Amino acid sequence: MKTLSPKQMACSLPVTFLVHQLEEYFCQFPLWYSKLLNAQLSNQDFILINGIGLLVFTAFALSYIINKNKLILAALGTLVFVNGAIHLLLSVVTVTYSPGTISGVVLFIPLGIIIFRELFPELHGGERIMAIAIGIFVLLPVSLIAFTI
Repeated sequence: MKTLSPKQMACSLPVTFLVHQLEEYFCQFPLWYSKLLNAQLSNQDFILINGIGLLVFTAFALSYIINKNKLILAALGTLVFVNGAIHLLLSVVTVTYSPGTISGVVLFIPLGIIIFRELFPELHGGERIMAIAIGIFVLLPVSLIAFTI
């Protein structure tokens, strides 16, 4: 089975991120999130947070293409995998549709698995732990920002 090259993985990350954000926006993630957590996430705040996120995400994917730092790509793979898994888990736990679940399951989780399968064997143990920690850690401040707005 032919897989993606690391460069193809890096190029596909911003595209899948954008598709995921579009699903969340058009399926009213801000409203769903606000009801679930008794927050006040507006569509405008969502666009601002995720617009910045898309720029940063794209910059890191491009930095992989330029520097070939596999740790960066592995961290982004962790981030998308965990994000997709969280959407799926929240849909199951809340017995509702968490906007972003479809792209999370169809795009994020498979891409994360491909990145894990292809890149993690090339990383040293400490780098693997660092990639996972970075990928998870990046999700926390974004969630906190969305909750406190």
